[in-house]
Amino acid sequence: MASTDYYRLLGVPRNATDAELKSSFRKQALKYHPDKNPGNKEAEAKFKELNEAYGVLSDSKKRNVYDQYGAEALKGAGGGAGGFNGFQNVDLGDIFGDILGGFGFGGGESSGRSRSRKGGDLKHDVEIPLEEAFNGSRVSVEFERTESCSVCNGTGAKPKTGLKKCSTCHGSGRVQYAQGFFSFAQTCPDCHGQGEVITSPCKQCHGSGHERKKAKVNIKIPPGINDGTLMRVSRAGDVGARGGDSGDLYVQIYIKHHSRFERVEDDLLYYINLSVTQAVLGANVEIPTIEGVKTSLNIPAGTQYGKVFRISNKGMAILQSKKRGDMLVNVKIDIPLRLNSKEKELFKELSTTIDGEEKVIKKKKSGSIFEKIRGL
Repeated sequence: MASTDYYRLLGVPRNATDAELKSSFRKQALKYHPDKNPGNKEAEAKFKELNEAYGVLSDSKKRNVYDQYGAEALKGAGGGAGGFNGFQNVDLGDIFGDILGGFGFGGGESSGRSRSRKGGDLKHDVEIPLEEAFNGSRVSVEFERTESCSVCNGTGAKPKTGLKKCSTCHGSGRVQYAQGFFSFAQTCPDCHGQGEVITSPCKQCHGSGHERKKAKVNIKIPPGINDGTLMRVSRAGDVGARGGDSGDLYVQIYIKHHSRFERVEDDLLYYINLSVTQAVLGANVEIPTIEGVKTSLNIPAGTQYGKVFRISNKGMAILQSKKRGDMLVNVKIDIPLRLNSKEKELFKELSTTIDGEEKVIKKKKSGSIFEKIRGL
């Protein structure tokens, strides 16, 4: 190694940052790792060279000496080609801990017993009325989830007599094995890190340690919630393995179709049917609101079909705000389908009194045409 360029060996420039050094070392070390190349002496030697190079360049003091005087200057100082002993200069747990999850380096804190696993997440759909979306509410959600067995408390074994110490790892949950010049610690394949094995399975869960149960949680619906909102209930999902946290429950909120109102973002759309006389002569009408009370709306004379009136602050509650949207009143006009002879005569008379652009209404001795229509 004395004549080897550490930078070239790791494939990085001489001004490489610590992050670049670590990334390059990890990629190459994984390629030549003894576990991936069993019995390959060349790969083992290459792995050792990479470790030596990274051990020097990842240490700022050693790197400074190496840059000025080369690897020879590090001999005898615990950091050069002659000063390495296996992997004592590199924190392999830091380098490989997130990749080689099944292996531990020298025991340390990476014990088999600590390898818990979070439970699975669940999803449930809930449909609520528009009124509850406006006011906010509390909704009870019923669903099924995996929980620890009520008989064996998640061990999977018959209580008191169904477990024994694992003979492979002698209760430690870990086994050691050597390969080449390096020793590995691995989760015990027989007890899966528990240190105990099941000799008599629990009759309730048949050795699985868990069972399906019905569950119920209450969630708070905030005023103004939007259709399709996904809410999370922490740790309400499936139970975790080996003492791990339970998963989460995701509740998706859908809003039912309303018979009167149509939601348009934070506004509420309401369709009102006016008679011909109301549209022509004007009127004062009552409009229902989402709160269940009515508000008045003045319809001016000559209102056209499709006209939209806005009533401020009578729409939906706005999420996380004290404000409200508006009520949008869309006008529709009812055209009579059947007319009696008197009504037909009045409409005929009306049609002769409207003179194109001037729209002059001629008064009769018996009163105006509009008064007659209003009387009907």
